[in-house]
Amino acid sequence: MRAKMGGIILLLVFLLLFPMQGFAVDFWINDVKMDAQLQDDGTVHVTETHTYEFDGEFNGITRTVIPKEGSTIKDFSATENGSELRVKKEDELYKIYRKGEDETITVTLTYTIEKGLEIYEDVAQFYWPFFDSRNEATYENLVITVRPPQSTNDVIAFGYDEAFQKETVKSDGSVVYQFGEVPSETNGDIRIAYDVNLFSGAGYVTSDKPMKAEIMNAKNELFAEAQEWTETQDTLSKVAIVLVPLLALVFILIMIRNRMEGRAKLAMVKREMTNPGALPKQDISLPATIRFTNYNYLPQGQSMAAALLDLVRKKMVRQVTDEKFQLMNQSGVLPHESILIEWLFEKIGQNGEFSFKDLEDYSKNKKNSDSYSGFQLKWGESIRNEIKERNLYEDKSKFKLVLGLLSILLVPFLILFPMYELFSWFVLDLILFGGIIIYLIAYRPKNIDGLRIYHEWLLFKERYKTLSSDEWKKWSEDDQMRAYIYGFGMGDKEMKKQNEDLISAITKPYYNNSTGFYPYSVASFGYVGPNASTHFDSANELIGSGSSSSSSTGGGGTGGGGGGSGAF
Repeated sequence: MRAKMGGIILLLVFLLLFPMQGFAVDFWINDVKMDAQLQDDGTVHVTETHTYEFDGEFNGITRTVIPKEGSTIKDFSATENGSELRVKKEDELYKIYRKGEDETITVTLTYTIEKGLEIYEDVAQFYWPFFDSRNEATYENLVITVRPPQSTNDVIAFGYDEAFQKETVKSDGSVVYQFGEVPSETNGDIRIAYDVNLFSGAGYVTSDKPMKAEIMNAKNELFAEAQEWTETQDTLSKVAIVLVPLLALVFILIMIRNRMEGRAKLAMVKREMTNPGALPKQDISLPATIRFTNYNYLPQGQSMAAALLDLVRKKMVRQVTDEKFQLMNQSGVLPHESILIEWLFEKIGQNGEFSFKDLEDYSKNKKNSDSYSGFQLKWGESIRNEIKERNLYEDKSKFKLVLGLLSILLVPFLILFPMYELFSWFVLDLILFGGIIIYLIAYRPKNIDGLRIYHEWLLFKERYKTLSSDEWKKWSEDDQMRAYIYGFGMGDKEMKKQNEDLISAITKPYYNNSTGFYPYSVASFGYVGPNASTHFDSANELIGSGSSSSSSTGGGGTGGGGGGSGAF
């Protein structure tokens, strides 16, 4: 019994997680012919033939027929090769049952539209949406034919959207709409008017006013709008040929000029360097240096661990054990160091002491999530402010303003090009506009001072990877610590490997058994750094958030009518 209940529960869970997607039917509607025979009493007899090609198993097809306001659908039936098929109606959706697998079938549908015509004083109008934007399937080849009760040569016929200029009026007054392919979720209302005397049997009147002139005006306006649309499209195409390449050329020339200026500044900085590859002096703090030389990015766990090690290096913090630290003094503390000290030794730790166990307990408490994230953001912002206050970048606000105003010329065409089906120009316009915006955001050229600091550390980074242990041992311990912290905080795999190799080459200092740690020394960093990074990363993983979204769609043809096709 328990096993059976377990199976039912698993099935329900599967259906909730994968609703109906596992039962989707692959099909193509290769050919559709719709024949509407108008009757003199205002009803319309419709015969439709739908040719479906299925890939896999299927249970049948569907047809949605939504009548216009004032009309109704009657006597819906379906046959295949003369054999009647079972039909089930669900609101305006008709499900035609016909099982099969991997085959092509042709199903004939018939139904009657009562009061399908609008009867006026001088004309009778058939204004109908056989499909609309709610149709989820593509018709590969659609032909709609409308036949009057008797032959006539007094016909007004046209169509909207997909039906525009698809009509052909035959000698007997029939109108054939050759659609060809009709994409899903599109409209295509057809509109035809005949002399009202052809429908003398209609027992109703939609309106006793004349309508022929109004219908002709609607047709003329539609064609005038189409002509205006074509002329506008042609004008936009001519503008695009000049505007887009011209602005692209200007943008490219600007980038080339900026690139050349940057190279000239870099060459000047290189000429003035006296000892390329040496450990640079500390112009800005190590956390700020890591961020500044790492594309303004701080690897979370590693950067926090590096900042803690830097507090140890500056003797503001003392390592008590392998996993415990004590606050010593805050003389000359920087703003971001003050934030970190408050965070670690007051909020997470207590009484001026901090341990990785404190960090673990603090991060596991979900109530501390906002506080933890808030301190992280505040700390990172303070490091950014140190870099900003040091003025290491050029002021390019005027240049960005001019380039931004220039890019605004492209904005109206991002709307106009797709509106007038100039999709190639739209893509090029979007790429150019997006490129300019990204460039405006990303373009922050360093000034001479900033370029010097950046390049000094870049050369040191490359030299450090091949530095011999003998040469490194000649450095002062403070320089060794600075080099270690920088390499560790950058998150560079080669620098981290070099850190490990250099520290392993040092004769280990005396190990204090009573306290269980190496006294203040770069050698202790070899264990403390990776261990701290692991704990900070673990804490960061416990802090997270989520979001959700939803959407809806709608559609409809003339008079609220419409429809579409599908399968199940």
